[in-house]
Amino acid sequence: MVEIRVTDDSVDPTGATLIEGMPGVGLVGKIATDHLIDQRDMREFASVRGDGVPPVTVFDDADRGVNSPIRLYADDEEELVALRSDVPVHVMDAPLFAQRLTDWIDEHDVLPIYLGGLAAEREGDEVPSIEGIGVGDGQDHLDEAAVAPPDDGGMISGPCGALLSEAADEDVDAVGLMVDTDPRFPDPQSAHALIEQGITPIAGVDVDTQRLVDEAEEIMEQREELAQQMQQADQHEASQVSRTGMFQ
Repeated sequence: MVEIRVTDDSVDPTGATLIEGMPGVGLVGKIATDHLIDQRDMREFASVRGDGVPPVTVFDDADRGVNSPIRLYADDEEELVALRSDVPVHVMDAPLFAQRLTDWIDEHDVLPIYLGGLAAEREGDEVPSIEGIGVGDGQDHLDEAAVAPPDDGGMISGPCGALLSEAADEDVDAVGLMVDTDPRFPDPQSAHALIEQGITPIAGVDVDTQRLVDEAEEIMEQREELAQQMQQADQHEASQVSRTGMFQ
């Protein structure tokens, strides 16, 4: 059983846009989501517990509180909701996790934006471009934001793939954004592309992303340990986008 436990019932997420920040290739989704939470001064209003959520405790700077590793945040305007995760969800538990989160999304008329990294080689000065897929009205949001469709066919695995699959099965509007990334390192440049080219035009919010450019090295160092853990973990624990024909 997966439970979304509300810790601040003053927050009303109805009609908001949700940004999913599960750890994945290049940590692009997590870096983008963490940046949004910091820049928009978002506050925690719920935690996710149960099957698939490792029994670990997370604590924050200058805070004595004990936190779940997967939490939901909202901004003051309640336009944006962010799913922050400090741990992966195993493939065996991803369907239950996806089902419960999708039920919550449907109940609150939330538009989810799921984020995935596509392992690819990229020149150091090359600006990453994003691609998008969608369920229902999610495709219209992509058109309005001028996000290109995929160049080639492929597959999304891990929690992100399970969430998009559940959205399709339940006919729940959803957006999936993908970006090229180097799987060996945390990639703030690709996270920057996700925010600038996809998240902000779709969600209709303003976010200062200059820190992702100015402090790229520091961000990479901060996330390096988690990136190494993700490389050592089962490949299905991390959200991953693969092109057709790239499977080993």
